Amino acid sequence: MRIVEERETRNEALRVGMRWGVIGGIVGFVASLLGSLVGIVVAVFVGVSCGRRAAAAGEGESAGAGALAGLVSGAVAAPVYVVGASAGALVAAQAVEMKQVASMLSNMLDTSISADEAWQFFLVAVVFAAALQAGVFVVSSVAAGAWVKRKKS
Repeated sequence: MRIVEERETRNEALRVGMRWGVIGGIVGFVASLLGSLVGIVVAVFVGVSCGRRAAAAGEGESAGAGALAGLVSGAVAAPVYVVGASAGALVAAQAVEMKQVASMLSNMLDTSISADEAWQFFLVAVVFAAALQAGVFVVSSVAAGAWVKRKKS
């Protein structure tokens, strides 16, 4: 009987994760138009909302069941959020000329940097921000799921 309950909890967490993945992808895209740092901050709030909904929909009453629901939903929703947030950052970068960025980096680092190298630096920064966003999203989702179930018991 316990196996069936765990499977139902995971299925509901998957549904919540898919729903919040789409919502998070759209919110992440819009937020990241302002920059990747904003996307990281918003990932906390969307992850918490995702974890709360998943834990509330789950069957178990323990904090472990809430954390598991938050983990499953967060792991499903985080990639969609990251893709949306990265796309938003790339769209925002279109407004900035890489020649200006290269000039600024050259002055800051006291070396010569081309526009192509500046673009590569930017892409590495977007990948780093995406990894950080995914981690923050999943951790906040797990913590919120555990917190919801802990408060109920």
